[in-house]
Amino acid sequence: MKIVLTGFMGTGKTSVGRELCRKLGCRFIDTDAMIEEREGMPVSLIFKKKGEDYFRKIEHDVVAEAAQCNNIVIATGGGVIKSKKNLDNLGRRGSIIWLKADPDIILKRVMTEGGKRPLLEVEEPLKEINRLLTERLPLYRQADASVDTNYITPEEAAQEIIEMLGLDSEIVKVDLKERSYDILIGSKVLRKLGLRLKEFRPSKVAIISNKTVFPLYKDIVLNSLNEYDIRPEVILIPDGEEYKDIAWALHIHGELLKARFDRSGLLIALGGGVVGDITGFVASTYMRGIRYAQVPTTLLAQVDSSVGGKTGVNHPLGKNMIGTFYQPSLVLIDVDTLRTLPKGEFYAGLAEIIKYGVIYDSGLFDYLENNRENILSLGDGIIRIIRRSCEIKAGVVSEDEREAGLRAILNFGHTIGHAVETVTAYKKYLHGEAVAIGMCAAAYLAVRKKIFRRKDAERIRNLIESYKLPCAMPEDISIDAIISAMEIDKKVKEGRLTFILPESIGKVRIEKDVDREEIRKILASTIAAS
Repeated sequence: MKIVLTGFMGTGKTSVGRELCRKLGCRFIDTDAMIEEREGMPVSLIFKKKGEDYFRKIEHDVVAEAAQCNNIVIATGGGVIKSKKNLDNLGRRGSIIWLKADPDIILKRVMTEGGKRPLLEVEEPLKEINRLLTERLPLYRQADASVDTNYITPEEAAQEIIEMLGLDSEIVKVDLKERSYDILIGSKVLRKLGLRLKEFRPSKVAIISNKTVFPLYKDIVLNSLNEYDIRPEVILIPDGEEYKDIAWALHIHGELLKARFDRSGLLIALGGGVVGDITGFVASTYMRGIRYAQVPTTLLAQVDSSVGGKTGVNHPLGKNMIGTFYQPSLVLIDVDTLRTLPKGEFYAGLAEIIKYGVIYDSGLFDYLENNRENILSLGDGIIRIIRRSCEIKAGVVSEDEREAGLRAILNFGHTIGHAVETVTAYKKYLHGEAVAIGMCAAAYLAVRKKIFRRKDAERIRNLIESYKLPCAMPEDISIDAIISAMEIDKKVKEGRLTFILPESIGKVRIEKDVDREEIRKILASTIAAS
C-alpha cells in the first residue's frame, strides 16, 4: 500500500498523513522534511541560498527514493506535482490523493503556522496563492481522487481517504515479495474498484465476465470505473464449467488483440471460478503476461480460486490440465454479491471453507458447526469465515507458491472431486459439491488406514451434510471410470496416486502411493452407505 498526498501548502498534507499512518499502522514520509534533513537547513533557506532550481532537483531525488517504499504514506511538497517524473514515480503502485482548500483558508493556516513559505514572501500573498493555484490546478487534477479539507479535521480527512480506498474493509495480504497483493473483503467494496485499479496505471482495461453475472453488477462496476476515467472493454463468455476451455481462452485473446491491448493493459475477472481461472490464464499468456484483478462473485471463488495464482482451462480428459501459476495484482471480495448467488452455489462454496477447517484450523471447523444459521443467513459470520479461509490460503501460498510441498494440502478432497467432475463432463456437479464427495471419501480412507478416528470422519460427514452438500458417490458413476480419471490427475507422479488425508481435525498429511484397491473399496462403501 502506498498513499501519496499532494496539494498546495496549507491543505493539511502533513497532519492528514500522520493521522493516516496512526490509523493504518504504516510509515510516514514528508518529502520537505527529508530535504531539510539532508541539506541541514529549512526549505526557506534552501530557496534563498541555492535557488528554486536546486531545490527542485533535490526534491526529485527524494521523491524517487520515497516512491520505492511500500506500506507508506507520503506527504509531498506543494510543487512536487509540477514535475511529470515526480508524478510518474509517486503514482507507480500507489494512489495519489489531492488535498484541496480555498485560498483564504490556506492563507489563514499558513499565517497561523508561523513558518516561512518562500513562495508567499510577496506583498499580496492571497493574490499569489490564487495565481499559483490557477497555474497548478490542471496538475492537481491529475491525482486519482480529491478530498476537500476546508472544514474538516485531519482525522476526518484521513477517515475519508481510508473509506474511499476501501481500507476500512478486512484486508489479507498475500506475501510474495515484489509480487505481493492485497485481498479486500467487505460489504459494498465493489464501489471501490475504480480507485483501487488506478494505482496500476493501466493503458487499457477489460472486464471478463459471463452473461449471467455481468448484468447483475454492470451498473456498479461501470460507474466505479467511469468515475475514475476508466472506460473498459467488456468480453463475455457463456456461463458454465464446460466453457472453461482453450477455445474460449483463444476467443478472449482475439478480443484483446482487436482492442489493441498492450502489456500495460489490465484484465478484471468478474464472476466465479470459471471466469477467474480463464481470465488468469489469458492474463498469464497474452503478450507473455499482463496484470489482472480478481473480483469473485461466488463464495467458492472468494475463498479458493481467486487467491493463490493458479490459472487454467479444462481438457476433456482432465480438469485444469492446461494452466499456469500467475498471481493477480488485487483481489476484491464484496460479500454483497452472495445475496444474488443461487443457494446451490453458495453451499458449494462452503465445501472449500470446511476444507480449510479440516486441513489447518480446528477452530474454524468448530465455528462452522456452531454457527450454521448465522452463516446460512449471511450474518456477520460470513465475513469472518471468508477472511479466515483467505488467511489460511494466503499463508500456505506465501510459503509454497508452486505446490512443491505444503501447498499440496489445499488439494484435500480434490483428487476424487476432480475425477467426479471429469467423469460427469463438468455438468452434473458444481466444483464444491464434487470436492465434498472427495473429502468424505478421503476421511474414510484415512480411517481405513488407521490414521484418523472414525468419530472425526463422522463429524466431517455430518458437517458437510448439514450444509446441504453431497457426501456419497452416486450410483450411476462407474468406480472404474473414477479410478481412470484419477490416473491422469496432476497429482499423480510416476504412476503413484497422492492423497491428502486427515490425521485429526485441523491437521493433514500428504500420503503418497495410495493403493488403488483401497480407494475402490472406499468408493464402493460410500455408494452402499448412500
